[in-house]
Amino acid sequence: MTNTDILKNGFTDKATYLKWRTAWKENYAALTKEIREYKNTRKNKDAALRGQAQYQCWRLRQQATLMIEQRKQSKITAQQQYLASRSSQNLKPLAENPQLQSSPC
Repeated sequence: MTNTDILKNGFTDKATYLKWRTAWKENYAALTKEIREYKNTRKNKDAALRGQAQYQCWRLRQQATLMIEQRKQSKITAQQQYLASRSSQNLKPLAENPQLQSSPC
């Protein structure tokens, strides 16, 4: 499965979230590297190249902003999944949940 596939499919548990996060970081790092390259191209003396580089920087920065928003949402989703799994563990009968057996009441 490629990084793009992982990012499109999302995650449902901690293991897939960690894979998703790793793929996101790799894609974001590649995107920022590309933005830096276009920023350097803007220093070129050729006006046509500067204009094209300026447009590419603008377009890639929008994409980077969307990725940051996607990462923020992934943190919220991961937290919700974690809390849901914690609450389902606490609802098990005492015989199945050893953590609750030793707690003082």
